[in-house]
Amino acid sequence: MIPILLCSIIALAVIIERARFFRRYNYPPENFMRLVRVALANKDYLEALKHCKREPHPIARVVAAGIDRLDLPREGILDVMRQEALRQMKRMEKNHGKLSTIASISPLLGLTGTVTGMISTFSIITTIGIGDPTALAGGISEALYTTAAGLFVGIPAVVAYNWCESKISEFSDQVEYYSLDLVNSMATMEAVCEKAAA
Repeated sequence: MIPILLCSIIALAVIIERARFFRRYNYPPENFMRLVRVALANKDYLEALKHCKREPHPIARVVAAGIDRLDLPREGILDVMRQEALRQMKRMEKNHGKLSTIASISPLLGLTGTVTGMISTFSIITTIGIGDPTALAGGISEALYTTAAGLFVGIPAVVAYNWCESKISEFSDQVEYYSLDLVNSMATMEAVCEKAAA
């Protein structure tokens, strides 16, 4: 039960930390991107970078990396943004492995308690026989309590892990969408400028 209790404390701490982290960025960055697009359309790159610095959403850092390297060709800009996205992804995945481990081992720890409880029950049976039901009940209850405790810790950990997975996947989709959006916007502006010059 002690390892299961430790797992529950760690899982609770991770879930609270991750919930607070994701709550800060629980909004679509569309308004921020609109301001960036307007600044880029006006060729005010400094203003676009200022919008990125003011915005706390991780997408802003990815977009800022792209704006910072607009001198590169299209693929180069995308590579720079992907590199920054990997940095931001590390922040998104913080403590993610701990949740996965706890979700996996908690039911196994409960099962270990079940096995040890049944072993003690059978050792009582070999010592005093099956005549005393109260002596048998202790080992059986040990088996059931640890199994239940392992499941009570493991199930919320699995739910929290899957929730974090969905948030990370959502961020990954946003990075891909806004990176392509930025590069395509720049390409469109360049084409308009070339037509105007011609």
